[in-house]
Amino acid sequence: MHDIIPGVDIELGEPLLFRTSGADVVRATLKTGSLWLRSDRYFRELEDRVRNDAEEGANSTTTSLPLNVNVGGTKVRIQGSGAIGQIIQPHYLLSLHGTAISGAQRREFGGHTFGVRGLFKLTYEILFQAAQQIKCTGYRYGPVAYQHTPLTFTSGASGAAIGLAHDPPLYLNSYSSDVLRKRPIHPFIEQDEWRIAIFADGYLSNDPNEPLKLHVAASNFYPYLDGD
Repeated sequence: MHDIIPGVDIELGEPLLFRTSGADVVRATLKTGSLWLRSDRYFRELEDRVRNDAEEGANSTTTSLPLNVNVGGTKVRIQGSGAIGQIIQPHYLLSLHGTAISGAQRREFGGHTFGVRGLFKLTYEILFQAAQQIKCTGYRYGPVAYQHTPLTFTSGASGAAIGLAHDPPLYLNSYSSDVLRKRPIHPFIEQDEWRIAIFADGYLSNDPNEPLKLHVAASNFYPYLDGD
């Protein structure tokens, strides 16, 4: 059973979003506004490795549908299950979720859930606080789309995944690189995930495993479900 504390308490027009974690973490956030953001490298190398997604922080696709390309009179066929894509620039993430998260995923995250009163206001507070510790170069926030990244042919080598010709130059590259996109695999598609991403000029103390520890106003949050 869930102990429902108060009801939903958000600003009008804002998405209904929540964050689920262990009891101690939730209490600290509700009391002091404490938030830990983790780097893309941390998720890719540690946490998500055991959850079957070593491509956190990268956008990619596969060529299950073969690509037949005529390059300088030579026919080239590209097909396979390997990933083709690119790494996104260094960033720190805060993961939230909507109402459609599965019960199993919510329990795996810790089972204690608090709500976010306003995504827009929280994002800007996080950006402001993060900028006090590290050089920030941008931000993104919104729902995560569980889909592969389309490919494109380009004449520039920047970020290219595969070089096909040099005269004239031709490269296979990701069409768009978006931190709010993940491969459509389990268990991620059960998370109803939203993200706040802060792009940075490198990692805090040059260590991608060091968390970015922030304190925002505790008034951004409200208690909701206190365990199962």
